[in-house]
Amino acid sequence: MENPRAMFDHLSFTFVHPHPRRKPRGWVPVCAMLLCLCISPAISPQPALAAPVLSPVDPVHETGSQVLEAWSHKPELHHDIAQLSPLIPNDAPWLRHTVFNLYGTPTRYPVESLRHYSAPVLLEHTPDPMFPVERLKIASPAMGRAVEVQVRPAPNRNFQAPTLVLLDGATAPSQSGWLREGQVLDTMKNEQVTLIMPTEGTGSNYADWAQDDPYLGRMKWETFLTQELPAVIENPASGFNTDGRRYIGGLSMGGSAAVRIANRHPDKYRGVFSLSGCYSTTEDTSRNFLNFVTRSVGGDPMLTWDESGRARHDTVANPQGLKKMPVYIFTADGNVVEADRVKHRTNLKQLAGATILEKVVHACTVEFDQSLRSHGIDHAKVVYQDGGIHDWMYYKQQLPLAWAHIRQG
Repeated sequence: MENPRAMFDHLSFTFVHPHPRRKPRGWVPVCAMLLCLCISPAISPQPALAAPVLSPVDPVHETGSQVLEAWSHKPELHHDIAQLSPLIPNDAPWLRHTVFNLYGTPTRYPVESLRHYSAPVLLEHTPDPMFPVERLKIASPAMGRAVEVQVRPAPNRNFQAPTLVLLDGATAPSQSGWLREGQVLDTMKNEQVTLIMPTEGTGSNYADWAQDDPYLGRMKWETFLTQELPAVIENPASGFNTDGRRYIGGLSMGGSAAVRIANRHPDKYRGVFSLSGCYSTTEDTSRNFLNFVTRSVGGDPMLTWDESGRARHDTVANPQGLKKMPVYIFTADGNVVEADRVKHRTNLKQLAGATILEKVVHACTVEFDQSLRSHGIDHAKVVYQDGGIHDWMYYKQQLPLAWAHIRQG
């Protein structure tokens, strides 16, 4: 989830206007509202970023940001969030009504527009209009449309290089967040690796959905990422001169998916990283996080997996696929520090949303860390940062550290 502000704006629609045919019990809207606020190995603490230079701000925002900072440090906040998730019924009818798409217009690829492609092929290869990268349109038989990805080739094309797929957060628009907020072209400018950034995966959790969504369209992202994308990128005709070594990583929704996909396809990836993700498809907190990702963009998460599918995709329950590859996992603790407060003090909604989001993924990370250790996977590097919220300024800092760790695979 990369836009906590939208999460707060969503409340006025989703919970002020519940399902018209069913009045929820009094405690449910309150719990659901709080849940939506939650849902935008060596232990190695990382220092928080230095605070930027203060700029003029009105006293109301200044005081509000200070109150939120103090609130974020309350120990009982973690406990309250943990106690909340089991109270939210995942399949309540009033939670399943269509929600206004917070992040823009409906998909450009409605189900009725799907096309038949017999094989994944490169349809178009052009310079990107906004960034100094290349934009590819790839025919996807699985999704029935042309999937667009942005690619930053390895700096020296005369030498073979591995590929690193970078998955975006919940919005996953046509311009990757890794290029925009993540500033990947600066942080990875000297790395001899081909960076691949899929676009338009909004709210998909990068999964193969069991059913088409009437609003979001057809989602077969796991098939695309593991089969169709490599077939095109690694074809010599594409011009990327890859060496067959594949890595995958992401943040928030994308981090959750990267770990799940690598775990399910250990033969296809040499290493994986995740920044602020959730990793169980069945446990309450993580499941609600993944469900909200889809609901927040107008989709129905009940179409993603049935219950047996959720069980099969649960990385916490079965992380065995990660045993032979480097794994890098990051989370902050959700405690607001000066850099967070100064950056967001004119937008208290975003500050509060990013705070609770990070506390949710922190709980998910602790659960995942414990599972890895109980399954004998003690080589994973799990980084717990003291201070910090759900924010790109931490993810762009973490990317080169994560890459340095997983590229050893």
